[in-house]
Amino acid sequence: MSEAKEGHSALTNIVMALIFIALCGVAMWDTTNMADPDSYVFPRAVATALIVFSVMLILYSLLRPGRGGRDLEGGEVQKGGNTPRRVALVGCMLGTAFLMPVLGFLPAGLLSFGALMLSAMYDPWTRFRLIVYPIAGVAIVAGFYLLFSKAFLVPLPEGIFFD
Repeated sequence: MSEAKEGHSALTNIVMALIFIALCGVAMWDTTNMADPDSYVFPRAVATALIVFSVMLILYSLLRPGRGGRDLEGGEVQKGGNTPRRVALVGCMLGTAFLMPVLGFLPAGLLSFGALMLSAMYDPWTRFRLIVYPIAGVAIVAGFYLLFSKAFLVPLPEGIFFD
């Protein structure tokens, strides 16, 4: 990767992180009008976490040494993006948003995770990946479902089939 390209990438990271910090500031300010403390805990927690990660990205972008187009093992870094994968990502997110009221949070989340996993996989499928990735996906989606529905008591979409 050229010096100019790496500098451009660092600048882009810093600008985007600053935009997210500003948006989080607006979101946190907006929660000051909420009367119920339960209403503003979650948005403030997410905004605080995003601010922390944005500051970490800024520090990383300023302090990281250049790798000169090589990954940590010395191999060439894949350059550019993959437009079909990006389109699939947007399609998966939109599909999930439209399916969630119909199927409910858990089934739509599982379908979304599976579709994202299939569309984002660069490496070849191995027996290990075929076994572990779906198990991890079910555990992650079910964990979020339990966390939000039972611990945070967030009313999640149940879907028309599960009323």
